[in-house]
Amino acid sequence: MAQETHQKMKADNSTRLRIIVTALAVIYMLTFVSGFLQGTPYNFVNYIFFCLLCIGGIGLIRGTVNSTQTRTATGFLFLTGISTTLLLIFFIGYEWFRLNGDHDLEASIEAFLYLLTLFFWIGAIASIALIRRRNSS
Repeated sequence: MAQETHQKMKADNSTRLRIIVTALAVIYMLTFVSGFLQGTPYNFVNYIFFCLLCIGGIGLIRGTVNSTQTRTATGFLFLTGISTTLLLIFFIGYEWFRLNGDHDLEASIEAFLYLLTLFFWIGAIASIALIRRRNSS
């Protein structure tokens, strides 16, 4: 009885991780689209989406620590979670320098944000492909 419950929790954890990664991908796409609101009074939407990404990334990291995934899947899950958390941190820096008019640092941080975006998408796609349910043996 306890073994069946433990196996079901492992399967639920895999499903939960897959849902979190997919939700982060959808939120990131919404974040990209809301980037076009940057020079408008609706710029606050960017802050909301980046905060959601950070919260989701922290949740993904917590779920990954408690998961029973392979090392490769765990590595890509951590890459996805850490990159979403770093996206918020560097987005705040980007906005700070953009609003203060320091365009050199703004451009440097924007380039780093693109690199973090690449890491996010590599991690998200690989995580979705590698997350699997463990079969009971």
